Amino acid sequence: MAFSLALVAVGLVGGFGAAKLADDPHTAKPELLVGTVTWSNDQTRSIAFEEDEALRGPLDGDTIYSVIAERWQDVSGTLHNDGTYPTCLAGEKDDPVSEDRHRVELEVLHRDTGGQPQHIVVHVHCLD
Repeated sequence: MAFSLALVAVGLVGGFGAAKLADDPHTAKPELLVGTVTWSNDQTRSIAFEEDEALRGPLDGDTIYSVIAERWQDVSGTLHNDGTYPTCLAGEKDDPVSEDRHRVELEVLHRDTGGQPQHIVVHVHCLD
């Protein structure tokens, strides 16, 4: 009986510790966004992104995202872990800028620096 109570106590403490780890405020959790990239520069690794269903005012400027993703997923679902720039974001061979509109799914971290918010892309999935 005492042994069973000890196991229950260890289980409760372990469960409480795991729950506290899951609620750690220092853990960054990316937000999943789906939308269209309207502009991209593979030299600066920056994109202009319009999220689906997002309401924008007529005077709103582009929302710029920094692409730091080391891995990305192409249209067929193949993962690329080589640090290359996603093909759906890349421009022509001699032009780093692309204004082709491509559908993507992004995993994004948002950072508030006390001024202009920063949007950081940690994973790209090309949808077309």
